[in-house]
Amino acid sequence: MTIMFKQTSIKIIARITLGFGIAFVLVMVFFLIFDDFQRKSLIKLSFPKAIINPNISLIKDAGRINIPDSFNHIYISSEEEFLSQLSNINRDQTQKKGNAFVFNDGSYTFTNTVVINSPNTIITSFSGNPKKVIINGNGMIKRTRVENIFEVHANGFILDSVTLQEAGNHLIQIRGEKGANFPIIRNCILQNSYEQLIKVTYDKKRDMTSKSGFIENCTLQYTAGIGPNFYIGGIDAHGIQNWVIKNNLFKYIASPADKVAEHAIHLWKDSINNSVQGNIIIDSDRGIGFGLGRDKNKDFSNYGGVIKDNYIYHSNNKNQYSDTGISLESSPYTLIKANYIFLEHDYPRSIEYRFAKTFDAKIISNFTNKSIQGMNGGNAVMHSNKTNLNKIDFLYLLNEKMKNIIK
Repeated sequence: MTIMFKQTSIKIIARITLGFGIAFVLVMVFFLIFDDFQRKSLIKLSFPKAIINPNISLIKDAGRINIPDSFNHIYISSEEEFLSQLSNINRDQTQKKGNAFVFNDGSYTFTNTVVINSPNTIITSFSGNPKKVIINGNGMIKRTRVENIFEVHANGFILDSVTLQEAGNHLIQIRGEKGANFPIIRNCILQNSYEQLIKVTYDKKRDMTSKSGFIENCTLQYTAGIGPNFYIGGIDAHGIQNWVIKNNLFKYIASPADKVAEHAIHLWKDSINNSVQGNIIIDSDRGIGFGLGRDKNKDFSNYGGVIKDNYIYHSNNKNQYSDTGISLESSPYTLIKANYIFLEHDYPRSIEYRFAKTFDAKIISNFTNKSIQGMNGGNAVMHSNKTNLNKIDFLYLLNEKMKNIIK
């Protein structure tokens, strides 16, 4: 009798323990799901409404931007003339007019970084032909100090229809931490810098980011067919919000040694809701990247945004650092749609989405010759993608697309 009672008691205790265990597991699962839902909801609700770039109205067609009659029109024929005029404008804090520096045909060289402190500054060519105004830096060699051609610290900067080349760091740096919102870069040739061709920076602690920038119809390239080192990229942007990067041509953003180069277009470090559309990327180590890594202290590296209608081609040129076409890393709610990617090297994936903080991404109607794959816990909805793209068909479409890109 005593033995039967003990056995019954043990069974009851075991059932109670099992019940508590199951209940504990269910509660933990509930809290994990709730916490994940709450985190995602907070992310969706926490961003300000996009601000439209006020200077977009100056773009009427593919030609040079329309300079408003209200701007000062300053015609430039020498480096000394430009630097003198810019210095006067930068010092005059009472000036409310915008200023357009219109360069006459020629080659100009700046041996020190030119800082733009005055809002609504335009730098353009008189002819509207970027090949006729060449602005040189101090050479594409490693420097002990920062050496850009232009460094922008003010709102409303516009660069149109010029060539920038040969800089020790970047051809142009947009400093969001200095209040440089609404930049426009278009119809330019940007080539040969020792680091990334265009750099955008920010200060997260002060919420100082560059908002609503616009880059279109530019060629970004390394004319030797390869970069000077691995620490290069086309556009390297930190913390940007609501930018549009469209209809540009990127060529040869490729590392010569040590490790893979940065992407032709790389938006990361708290970037939010940007659009990358209609670009062509040729023989670059990596094409388009939203986000990087899996920082445990952040909800995301990049948030949202669209990667659409881009053409990415990499020939079998034996570059040992050739990598993927499009990648998401810690980039939730991002749309990848209708891109054409043909990679002739050995890297196995055309599109990748990585890490658990890449969730609710959508990968739709892309055409590639390599696989599309999630890795390291990445999550995406995929449909209507094709991974059997024919080279002849792709090259025909690429050639047609090239006709619409200003080079």
